[in-house]
Amino acid sequence: MTPMARSFYSESKRVSNCRIRDELGVELLYPDYRAGLAALARDENG
Repeated sequence: MTPMARSFYSESKRVSNCRIRDELGVELLYPDYRAGLAALARDENG
């Protein structure tokens, strides 16, 4: 990850995806930030 991305994710941020899932029926590819970050790390490492 870039230094800017690391800085962004090191801060404490909290969001909920309940409304988009419940009202629009969206199924997210990465349901939380941990899953998204894990996917980024896998992609970067090959």
